[in-house]
Amino acid sequence: MTHQTLQQEFGQYGEDLAARFCRQHHFKIIARNYKCRFGEIDIIAERDGVVHFIEVKNRSKDLIPGRYAVNTSKQCHIRKAAQNYLMQHNLTNTCLVAFDVIEITDGNLEFLENCFY
Repeated sequence: MTHQTLQQEFGQYGEDLAARFCRQHHFKIIARNYKCRFGEIDIIAERDGVVHFIEVKNRSKDLIPGRYAVNTSKQCHIRKAAQNYLMQHNLTNTCLVAFDVIEITDGNLEFLENCFY
């Protein structure tokens, strides 16, 4: 198995954990791995009338926490992809949105709600 394949499997494992967490906390998952020309959003979910755009960062303990990887540039790509999603689904002016990060470090999950705007 190549290093890239191992990284992809590790990332998929983290996204699966994050999706399970969302369902357990009463989120309705609308989409996973939404892609457009602006970027990708790992999970799009809805809860209590709010559409959550969720970035998942899965790390091993020897690396810096995943929240730091969601820098200003990454936030900009997520915002643009979210705008694209909202326009595609005619939701631009009809719903509240939140930008969240789910950080997983050695299997321990932390939900960081409303991390950026």
